[in-house]
Amino acid sequence: MKLQQKKQKENRIWQLDKNTKDNPILHYRYMKTTFYCPLCGTRFDASEYLCETFKGDDKALWLANMVTHYRHTHITSWNKYWGWNGWAYRQAAHFGDYDKEKSIVNERAKRQIARKCPQYIISNGIDLDVYSKLQGTTEETLSVVDKIWSVNNGINN
Repeated sequence: MKLQQKKQKENRIWQLDKNTKDNPILHYRYMKTTFYCPLCGTRFDASEYLCETFKGDDKALWLANMVTHYRHTHITSWNKYWGWNGWAYRQAAHFGDYDKEKSIVNERAKRQIARKCPQYIISNGIDLDVYSKLQGTTEETLSVVDKIWSVNNGINN
């Protein structure tokens, strides 16, 4: 009996995976939204808060969640600030206001995502408009994204 239940569960997962092939950005599994990180090749869970904030806008939702994922997974110094002995790191780095520091790290993450996986953001249509929807996006970040899209348009035209 358990083997049959396991097989039914596997078939359900396969059907869910099969049904989401048309949208490479979003992935639904077990009533959870997950996203693909082209940098580490893994899937990560979406933030419930961001799912509500960017409801109906898959591209901005992916980018916002990717920025959070990048900040916590790919920028090791950010986790050192809040992990074990975090107070020492914050003091040594002259860490200021949390929101200010977070916005600086988020902008850094946005630029790094654009630089490190340009083909992914181009093939999924994550352009200046999508980046502009995120809170606090600076002109420096928009110029990086614009440059990537300009190079792509120059190659393809």
